[in-house]
Amino acid sequence: MAAALTWAVGNWRLIAVAGLLALLGLQTVRLAEQRSDSAAARTELAEYRATAAESGRLAERAQRTLEHTWRTRVDGVIQDGQKQIAAARVDADRAGDAARQLQQQLAAYRAAVRAASAAPAAAAGGPPAADPLDLLADLFGRADARAGEMARIADERGAAGTICERHADAVTSP
Repeated sequence: MAAALTWAVGNWRLIAVAGLLALLGLQTVRLAEQRSDSAAARTELAEYRATAAESGRLAERAQRTLEHTWRTRVDGVIQDGQKQIAAARVDADRAGDAARQLQQQLAAYRAAVRAASAAPAAAAGGPPAADPLDLLADLFGRADARAGEMARIADERGAAGTICERHADAVTSP
């Protein structure tokens, strides 16, 4: 054992160089492992980024498709609503025309009643008998005109409410 100790003391430089070489080999192995781990991490990160980018593109495409579906539904609802409002206006115009024809017929009837009652009233010297008829005809004429206006407004508002309801259904339904 003394010989080994003497040899170690005499060759300490050789032992130190061998130890340094062993440490250097160990560090080289550790460095290679770290580089391998780093390369694997970079590869995983690149794959994750690619997957995330593709997921983002797919999600955006799905959102655009959904928006297009909603826009198509809403456009259809708006077109249908405009048709309903136009139909309500046509119906209101027809009702107005019918009311004007009735008013013309009533005016002709009133003129006939006045003419028929003017001769006896003039002979009797009393007031014309057509005055209450004129008052009643004016009253009914104004009421009819106001009812026609209210019906037109109600039809337009009803169509607008239906459009609004269908618009909300088109946007919220899956």
